[in-house]
Amino acid sequence: MNKSFRNILVLLCACFLGLGSGGAVESLRPVAAPRTFVEYAFEAELDEDVYSGDLSLSAEYAPCDCFGIYLDGAYRMLSYSYEYSTEGYIHNYANLHVSGLNETYLGFETTVYRNFGVDVNWRFPPRDGSRKNRFHRLNVEPYGVLRLAKNLELGASFRYNTFLEDKNYKPGDELGLKASVAWRPFDEPGESPLWAFSGVALFQARIEESKNLNMKKAYQKMDDIYQGFKMKLSVRRYFDFMKVPFGVGMDYEIHTGTLFGFETGHRIGAHISFN
Repeated sequence: MNKSFRNILVLLCACFLGLGSGGAVESLRPVAAPRTFVEYAFEAELDEDVYSGDLSLSAEYAPCDCFGIYLDGAYRMLSYSYEYSTEGYIHNYANLHVSGLNETYLGFETTVYRNFGVDVNWRFPPRDGSRKNRFHRLNVEPYGVLRLAKNLELGASFRYNTFLEDKNYKPGDELGLKASVAWRPFDEPGESPLWAFSGVALFQARIEESKNLNMKKAYQKMDDIYQGFKMKLSVRRYFDFMKVPFGVGMDYEIHTGTLFGFETGHRIGAHISFN
């Protein structure tokens, strides 16, 4: 199976299967050059005493190694909290929160010069899958990739986020730094990959206060300067099916901070990917 046909097959799989997946939680992927892939995952999350289960899709189509278009999406199937109290009596209950489409990320990445490029994406607000991230967001992220060895790759990026005003509310701009490492210890030239390990860390901070434009100018600032940190570890095992490599694996993510999507939480997922 030649490379062009394989890329078309992967893209068709993404379009066909993506009809049931909806839109998404932002995927924390290693910094890397554009490549064609499709990945599906089931992820369980604990965030501020709220338990959730998501079915997610990440896909990218790269006709060359210098340009790619990608989509991150997820459907929140279940979200609830459970509390237990012994203050004079035993009381426990389950409180159902939301289920439905989360936010969707659509973007492109391109190599500008050698190992340096830029990633640009737009975040569309969620529907019924989330109470957070209710604003449209533009992310611009210059990045660089350094190959230390044939099986070891480091990446780093600087990100800038700005938001659209909605209902007279304007979130403040954000800055962030992301670093990643990807290691494929058993790769051989001309052979399909066997194992892949990766780690990604993101630090992000709001650099200006959000504004409530319904208030008088002196009272518009919302005192919501914050900073947060995310880290994700992944492992994959690859196989061949009709000469198309696919991988199965697991990942674990921890995020901590304050406000707007960076509360302390944990996420673990099982996934299958096609390259």
